[in-house]
Amino acid sequence: MPTTPIVFKEDSFSRITLTLVFAASVLLFLAAYISGQIFKAEPGRVEIPVLLQAVTAILVAIPCTKIGYTVMRDKELEPYKGRQLTVRVLACSVIYASLWIVRGTIGIENPEIWQWLFIAPVFLFAGGLTAAISFDLDWGVAVSHYSLYVVLIALVRYTAGLQPPF
Repeated sequence: MPTTPIVFKEDSFSRITLTLVFAASVLLFLAAYISGQIFKAEPGRVEIPVLLQAVTAILVAIPCTKIGYTVMRDKELEPYKGRQLTVRVLACSVIYASLWIVRGTIGIENPEIWQWLFIAPVFLFAGGLTAAISFDLDWGVAVSHYSLYVVLIALVRYTAGLQPPF
């Protein structure tokens, strides 16, 4: 009895999806720059409302986690789709944004580089654990998934004129 091999179907990004992601990224950085100019309090100091920062953190986290999962998932496993993927993306996005907001409220305005030796592992562990549980990623890939969000949101803050987080 002959058996046929399992056909591996590669899911890839379409040109339209790549164009939309690029356009959204440009609009995100443009909006960050404009909001930095609008909320400029005094020369060299920007006062963007905390609520706007929190909403932005969540709105950036949603596509970032979805795209990160699509790129970094284990290709040997069946991908999450539909409602299951939506719930996982939303849960992971809320936790990522919450971690960023918690980092902003720990009381150290501009941590020195040696302080990051104690702060960063806690956040990398929490973010990596979130990605590993949400998307069944390996540990290194999960930390990379969270790092993608951290780098993107740090660049958005820098573009808005806020203090860099490091």
